Amino acid sequence: MKFFIVDDDYEIIDLMTVLLEGAGHDVQSCVAGEEALADISAIKPDCVITDLMMASLDGLALCDEIRANPGLADVKIVMVSARDADHWRQQALQHGAQGYLTKPIDMATFTGSVVQLIEAA
Repeated sequence: MKFFIVDDDYEIIDLMTVLLEGAGHDVQSCVAGEEALADISAIKPDCVITDLMMASLDGLALCDEIRANPGLADVKIVMVSARDADHWRQQALQHGAQGYLTKPIDMATFTGSVVQLIEAA
């Protein structure tokens, strides 16, 4: 699968990249939501994994932008955040995400959890 990661934390991007590439997936990334939109449109990944809270364009707004683009209708979105509250999980789903995972990332289960969310959607 092709993944595109959007997070303002380089360490999180690096960790997710290692885990996903280690499972045989292709991964590209960006640290800003606004900059990510052009890359996502060009690459058309199978899944975007995005942080919820980012400065320039947060994860909810990024979901809205992806969902507003007919060319990206098949792209799955998984939101990742340190905020472990049902309110944020529901917000992510209402904005078009297929799943919501909490930080800190569990290295043993992360890749399997993401793939399971995508396949269930």
